[in-house]
Amino acid sequence: MRFLIFMLSFFFTFQISAQDTLMPVIFLDDIVISEENNGFTVEDFVGYVKKDTTFYMGFKHLRYYSHQYNSELNIFNKKGETIGSLIKKGTHFSDEKKAWIVNDTIIDNGKIFKRNGKYRYYTPEAFDEVFFPKDTIDVSLKMVDGKNKDDSQNMRDAKTVGFSIGTDGVEQNKGGVKKKLAIFDIEMQQYYDYTISDTIYNGRDCYSFTVKVKETLLDKEKEKVLIRKIVSYFDKENFNVIYREYKFIYSNWFLDLDMDIFVHMDYVRNKHIPTDI
Repeated sequence: MRFLIFMLSFFFTFQISAQDTLMPVIFLDDIVISEENNGFTVEDFVGYVKKDTTFYMGFKHLRYYSHQYNSELNIFNKKGETIGSLIKKGTHFSDEKKAWIVNDTIIDNGKIFKRNGKYRYYTPEAFDEVFFPKDTIDVSLKMVDGKNKDDSQNMRDAKTVGFSIGTDGVEQNKGGVKKKLAIFDIEMQQYYDYTISDTIYNGRDCYSFTVKVKETLLDKEKEKVLIRKIVSYFDKENFNVIYREYKFIYSNWFLDLDMDIFVHMDYVRNKHIPTDI
């Protein structure tokens, strides 16, 4: 089944031991990166990308502050035909210790739910837990190392896919899906091209970092790669991630997944947050 990640528009009302890896070959597209010109080297740049926490912090802001949300999820079959949709509108409330949501509108069409009321597919179930938790949850802006024992598998998967790609913690995992997420791992570098370039996003000068599956790969080789493409824009003023897109393709006996995610970030009342997903 082919999935298209839902589009979310957030309108904010504020209450406001590592595995050794070799440096991948980096292509510079009409840009010169040097310590003299930029204050850092290409190797430093890749280090910033791998250790970035600004993207994760933006999502922590999303839970920490109250805001309104408007989401639409569409599910497609292999022919690209829409077989189901789910619209949600409401408010995410927070007192900066606890957070909870109130849905004002829920509209579903097509094959979203089973007869017992449960979701037919993994994707809406996982994203409900990440963005629309049923119960009151704890919120904090503290960055915590390691796994949260209270996180479900859905939440751990979301954090791994969304925030930990290419980090040492992922790269240490041998085999399986997490290994395929380690885009900087020595064994995975043979499948990717890595490119740094300049771009302008919402009037801001940015560094663009793209990791993309090599066009010369055979179909059989592409099966070894879960992440087909990642594009990140880093604000040159502070190196915050202000745009990111992902392309995932994964298939096994139980799941046929073709997923695109686009995350637009901005500054609202000086807080760095996702505004559209």
